Amino acid sequence: MVKHVLKALHHWQSRRQETSRPWHEASYFVLDMETTGLDPKQHQVISLGWVLIENGVIQLDTAQHLLLDSAQIDDTSVGIHMITDADVLEQGRRHESVLRYLRQIMKDKVLVAHYSPLELGFLRSLWQTQPMPSLAFPWLDTMQIERHRRERAQEVIQEGGYRLAVCRERYGLPDYPGHDALTDAMATAELLLAQTAHFHHTPSLQELIKLGGGRVNLTSKVS
Repeated sequence: MVKHVLKALHHWQSRRQETSRPWHEASYFVLDMETTGLDPKQHQVISLGWVLIENGVIQLDTAQHLLLDSAQIDDTSVGIHMITDADVLEQGRRHESVLRYLRQIMKDKVLVAHYSPLELGFLRSLWQTQPMPSLAFPWLDTMQIERHRRERAQEVIQEGGYRLAVCRERYGLPDYPGHDALTDAMATAELLLAQTAHFHHTPSLQELIKLGGGRVNLTSKVS
């Protein structure tokens, strides 16, 4: 019992030390997914795009874009994402191998997404389809960070004002074509860097989490 309590206390202290560091001392996994819809219980992931941030710098050589071979493309998805059944057939990766690769890269990193409920929801759904080891990590949502910063400044933001492209425009970032997982991941990474640069001090990871983040544990239901 005492050993269990001491282990939990050590884990808590380690997490606290990790999040109290300046934000750029942590490693970040910036993720975007293209899906057939917005409901993880009904829709599928078509592709995943990601890039890493290390020491406060986007690591361009880590950028990847993968298609899942299990994706079922309908006419609506083709029109939005420009990914066809032929693309999936030629380039699609096995569901299990993509998830295991993803887990390895995500270990010891902070997940970053723009509108986290979507990415976290589909990650949970993906994890539950394979016999995957659990994975816990902190996450940041650039949309939530932006919303809280604007609310603190008492700015009135019109409907649609927290979309990725609109948020980027406020910081003078260029307009990128949407609906491509890798492009949107890159755009989100740039937005996070712009947001942190506009603090009057160097924020800690803990401060960013308080503005728009949390911690999640992905577990598998498949034995």
